[in-house]
Amino acid sequence: MVKKLITKIEGEANLKIYGDSVVDFVEIEFFQFRGIENYLKNRHFLDAVVINPRICGICGHSHLIATAKAIENAFDAKISTKAKIIREVTLNLEIIENHIKWFYITLFPTQIKDKSYLFKALEYSKNISKTIAIIAGQYPHNSYALPGGVTCDITNLELVKIKNSLLELYEKFNLFEDIELFFQHIPKEIGKSVNRFLTASNCDISKIKDNSTNYQDVTYNGEYYEVGPLARMVTHPTIDKLYQTYQDSIYTRIYARILEAHTLLQKTISLIDTIDLSEPSYIKPTISNSKGYSIIEAPRGILIHQIEIINEKIDNYNIIVPTQFNLSNGTKENPSPAQKAIMGEKIEYVDTIFKCFDICAVCVGH
Repeated sequence: MVKKLITKIEGEANLKIYGDSVVDFVEIEFFQFRGIENYLKNRHFLDAVVINPRICGICGHSHLIATAKAIENAFDAKISTKAKIIREVTLNLEIIENHIKWFYITLFPTQIKDKSYLFKALEYSKNISKTIAIIAGQYPHNSYALPGGVTCDITNLELVKIKNSLLELYEKFNLFEDIELFFQHIPKEIGKSVNRFLTASNCDISKIKDNSTNYQDVTYNGEYYEVGPLARMVTHPTIDKLYQTYQDSIYTRIYARILEAHTLLQKTISLIDTIDLSEPSYIKPTISNSKGYSIIEAPRGILIHQIEIINEKIDNYNIIVPTQFNLSNGTKENPSPAQKAIMGEKIEYVDTIFKCFDICAVCVGH
């Protein structure tokens, strides 16, 4: 058995690798723990809007929107179409920025040692961060979304700035060439996984089991499922074609993430034109004692927030993050997606295969 510390994954993880040159089995350990859910108890429900975006420096928008939607679900609150679109725009931008950073900063260095590619991530990221700040006021750790809508009142001039910025980004988007460069150094067919996919649109929350004795272990209907870009994009014609050849391999998984960024960028540009500035940004909800939940698609996959509110205070809060689905610690006979992808492959490929799931150890350690 060999222990391997994995870094540059928004935190760290330990792998216990069994086997010699080829992996027979791997155990995944996350050793961070912050206890955000415990910290939220007995605080005013609006405190969650400020605290939860700080769970992660990469997917703060996802945690913010999931928090707001969980509270809205508890109160049966309504929000305007304008607020929904603004949230969708910022969440899309977060996904796009995450995918680009992951590709060049986390994944690329596992095979390509030319550090000049890091500047590509910075070039794209700078553009997106400025665009997000127009809407959210700051970046990262925004709190512009709250139960009932958003706090920003965007002007026509700001919409023009946002659209022009995104059009500029779309015109210079050329990550597909670098995918092929990356795969000059590693086989495309490695890293096949469980071949089961789950998205927010087909997820029944009652079928999710969050194993409290091992906080990263999550099953759906008793089985492990992959979540994230490949799950969301598997029916896209381009990914479907790749899937016929490579199945749920590292190549299909990586290509799906980059294609999603490109597709979302195009969609977000179109969304800007649908914002009706005459609609209200915020509709005050009616507060009550209740329970609520939200399921959204974060950059890495399904994100679930559950809340119980009594006398305006949080009585209970539970968060299930995408990495819990993808990197659960199953058995050799019943492995999680990441475990399955690594098993049977050469040890020299472990780092790249593990990182192709875009792990967030920080979110797991919430």
